[in-house]
Amino acid sequence: MNETASIDTAIDQVERLYRTVTGRDAPPVSDQPYATIPPEKVPEEHVQEQVDRLVETLTEFATPGGAGTEWKPTFALWEGKKEIVLVVDLPGVKRESVHVAVNRSVIQIHGERPMPQGNNGDDRSLRYAEQPFGKFRRTIPIPVAARFEELQAQMRDGTLEIRVPREAEGSDSREVPVS
Repeated sequence: MNETASIDTAIDQVERLYRTVTGRDAPPVSDQPYATIPPEKVPEEHVQEQVDRLVETLTEFATPGGAGTEWKPTFALWEGKKEIVLVVDLPGVKRESVHVAVNRSVIQIHGERPMPQGNNGDDRSLRYAEQPFGKFRRTIPIPVAARFEELQAQMRDGTLEIRVPREAEGSDSREVPVS
């Protein structure tokens, strides 16, 4: 299957999904301009990533506040010349419950924060909590030139710290002699 046919198939799938969720046809192409595909991306993979994001978003809307919904922990990303540092807040999450994976320049973090239990024989039950419990997932794209094979993750005091070394950046500009 060539790239154009594959992209057309993905667009058809998205339009069918849109009709299923909203009960209406997708808006005409002229009404909504399409975003360009970044030059560093393979078109088929980019379209598939966008479809995956759409499905994930629709899934979140399909089960608001219901059991099994995932929450997204907050994070901060620092980018330096030699490394990228990602810090994710995971208070109350045990190290064994956190899983980190890398797939196509994207770091995926998932796990679960358990619901607190009452104290020994206590008949109290949780009535209200502002902090989320249950499964969590975070997908964070990392800038290019990262050396993912040297990624290090460390959990300390409810904070997950991920360090990704960067390639030495060469200068994009140079003087070209004219002969």
